[in-house]
Amino acid sequence: MYKALVIFVAGYLTVTSVNSDHWHYAVEGPNGVVNDNEDWGGMCAAGMRQSPVDLAHDASIKGEYPGFIFENYDTPMKTPDIINNGHSIQISTTPGEISVSGGGLPGTYIFDQMHFHWASEHLINNDRYALELHMVHHEKRFESITRAAQEKNGVAVLGILFHVSLEPNMIIENILLNAGNIFEAVGRNQTYKDKLLLDDLLPKRLQSYFRYEGSLTTPGCGEAVVWTVFDQSIPISMDQVERFKAVQDDEGQKLTHNYRHIQPLNSRALVYIQGSTEYSAASFKGASMFLMFVSLVITTLGMKLK
Repeated sequence: MYKALVIFVAGYLTVTSVNSDHWHYAVEGPNGVVNDNEDWGGMCAAGMRQSPVDLAHDASIKGEYPGFIFENYDTPMKTPDIINNGHSIQISTTPGEISVSGGGLPGTYIFDQMHFHWASEHLINNDRYALELHMVHHEKRFESITRAAQEKNGVAVLGILFHVSLEPNMIIENILLNAGNIFEAVGRNQTYKDKLLLDDLLPKRLQSYFRYEGSLTTPGCGEAVVWTVFDQSIPISMDQVERFKAVQDDEGQKLTHNYRHIQPLNSRALVYIQGSTEYSAASFKGASMFLMFVSLVITTLGMKLK
């Protein structure tokens, strides 16, 4: 089922295709439905902690985590690059200054890149969204995402879902305009020309999300990912969705879809968090300044009353 056709931002990782042969997504039939499963072999076929999964509320357990801490998500990315890697549109930056921690994550994770899937890879209660964005990070103990992808929970991906709306999403519009020259140019890397903040691509309600341990969603499907998928979706227009489908793969064919089929949850815990307190670097600074101001006022009043 499609819930007004939705898209989710944040799975193809550059690292996902390390040691992988040439591969494709399952073929879409004449009715527009992808009926066949991917035949990728290796860990993709044998793994027991594969992604994506159906995020079903009735299969989840309730959890409670402290709020996320987003460092420099509200700061423009430095010299970002955008590329058609043959499987998605991907935006990368030099890792180091942007990170996320808290929210039950088992460490601090450094941002590497983000990419899109159309339609969404994850489902919520068996509903597929128009687009999915994956924000990909590696645990700061490791020197690179390639190294982190060899360890359990070495990679953290934030998944953002998009639903179809009458109005265009202006941040997505800017991304599509920057990608215009590479839709048919696989492997061409070019500088992203405009200001881009990760904050602008996050949903407003960051305290409600699903959490589970899973894998990369492209070959070789390494089981190294701690997944966070927010349950509040972001609007995008149907025209914008259709423009993503004009991206060409490495054989010159239009990439009409680039999502992997749903994988079994098996014995994994699917945790649903709702109502945790949200903290960010910016909000923490603001709260600290407010407390300092209140303290100063109280001190001043106390001195006057003496």
